[in-house]
Amino acid sequence: MSDTVHDLVAARTRAHPDRVAVVAGTTTLTHGGLDDTAARLAGRLVDLGVTPGDAVGVFLPRSADFVVAVLAVLKAGGHYVPLDPDYPAARLALMLDAVRAPVVITGAGLIPPAHAGAVLRVDDLGDPLPPRTAHPDDLAYTMFTSGSTGVPKGVAVRHRGVVRLVRDPGCVSLDETDTVLHLSSPSFDAATFDIWGALANGAKLVVAPAGRPSVVEIGALLRRHAVTTVFFPTGLFHLMVDERLADLAHVRQVVVGGDVLSAAHSRTLVRALPSCRLVNGYGPTEVTTFTTFHEVRPDQSGTTPVPIGRPLARTRVLVLDHDLAPVPAGATGQLFAGGDGLARGYLDPALTAERFVPDPWLPGQRLYATGDLARRTADGDFEYLGRVDRQVKKRGYRVEPGEVEVVLRADEGVRDAAVTIDGDTADTRRLIAYVVGDDVAGVRDRVREVLPDHLVPDVWVALTSLPLNENGKVDRAALPAPDLHGGDDDVLSGEESTIAGIWQDILELTRVGRHDDFFDLGGHSLLANRIVSRVRRSLGVDLPLSAVFDHPTVAGLAEVVRGSR
Repeated sequence: MSDTVHDLVAARTRAHPDRVAVVAGTTTLTHGGLDDTAARLAGRLVDLGVTPGDAVGVFLPRSADFVVAVLAVLKAGGHYVPLDPDYPAARLALMLDAVRAPVVITGAGLIPPAHAGAVLRVDDLGDPLPPRTAHPDDLAYTMFTSGSTGVPKGVAVRHRGVVRLVRDPGCVSLDETDTVLHLSSPSFDAATFDIWGALANGAKLVVAPAGRPSVVEIGALLRRHAVTTVFFPTGLFHLMVDERLADLAHVRQVVVGGDVLSAAHSRTLVRALPSCRLVNGYGPTEVTTFTTFHEVRPDQSGTTPVPIGRPLARTRVLVLDHDLAPVPAGATGQLFAGGDGLARGYLDPALTAERFVPDPWLPGQRLYATGDLARRTADGDFEYLGRVDRQVKKRGYRVEPGEVEVVLRADEGVRDAAVTIDGDTADTRRLIAYVVGDDVAGVRDRVREVLPDHLVPDVWVALTSLPLNENGKVDRAALPAPDLHGGDDDVLSGEESTIAGIWQDILELTRVGRHDDFFDLGGHSLLANRIVSRVRRSLGVDLPLSAVFDHPTVAGLAEVVRGSR
């Protein structure tokens, strides 16, 4: 392959400059309009000193502006670094320091974290810049994932990897007749598939509003824009099947990834909507979003685990033992991946050398050690079997409990800490923090200033000491189960009683009081979506998802319900 990402987009612009490329709320950009605006922003980047190979921070939420900004960075010869405005400033500062970005692009009303470079408003346009020449092995973006040492890991992804993902990958088909819904956070690598999958194939990209849309709002977007292709994190897919299956009736392709896919939910969709193709995608950020894929069949068993399938085009996947020798079909080993999707590596050379290993069979090539256990079935599919370490997935994001422990132990109010995970599925999984300290509530507030939402523990347990095994290490099996049963004895009003009952059912509690906090009881964004759906069915009130976050008690949410009638 000789193309770069912006080469593919430019080809579509030349072919159909007047066709709509991006729709975001009231903003509509044609391919020609997107290209012109991005070229003019690229001109300003060059004016500010961006040279080929430079990192450029993009401090914008999911929006048309974000799409313009990342295309401009590529046109200027740089690679973009998504900076989610919802992330804590301390986290963003670490990321900017790691990439040494000379410029950060931002928008009106946004204040990026302090850094040594310049700040450029996305609407500060200059003279159009002719696209700079780039090579497929040049970087397209750097994206950060959770790191076990307490420092986020920067993954440097090449143009070659993105082109392999969006041009004839084998897992999906996209063309000018398609409309792709962009739901992913810009800091989640599924955004790569959303944005460039659409623009590189001439499809229309519909950008969901910034923030956390509810499943009701997502369903409305699917219907209003006649969306044909959508990516869902696994837990959100399960929720859509449970709550809004009819909204998927006219979708042609649903791609799911980020966690273990429920066979029962998969079977429900493909049997109820036979014209909708369901694809289970698997892959780490280090292999550019997807490594393997499996198309779910209508005869898929409701109890058999859904395979992660077979490699994408131009992708090499192996299951190896500790000595990097292949294991026979049916045997368990670690999954290794290589090919065009392979990232250049991490920003940390030592970590790159550890995980990106020489391919024993192809001199000069490398394989990425995913840390995932897998096996290959007799018919050639790969099945995911777990991890070789403590890493877990939470709402589609990679979470290293060790990173959270490092942050907790660094807090002045913590004498010791341990972090575990409970829940077996994408829908129920929660991060639990066991803290030895005198002010757990204060620790929790301070941690939120350091870690992004998906790394903040869902449940907090105060202990006088951590249980230790005979070797003096934390005995995680002996950590007590959290007591999440809340409740006061206040009399509940009609709305409060209904809401408390909904919480009890969804959180699997025997009692909930008026002033109990949904998130203190182990709630999270996926479960908040279920709350909104159940309130709509039980009380006839449509609430935005933000209502649960802004009013997380039974009494507070009941007041919002009364005010909405």
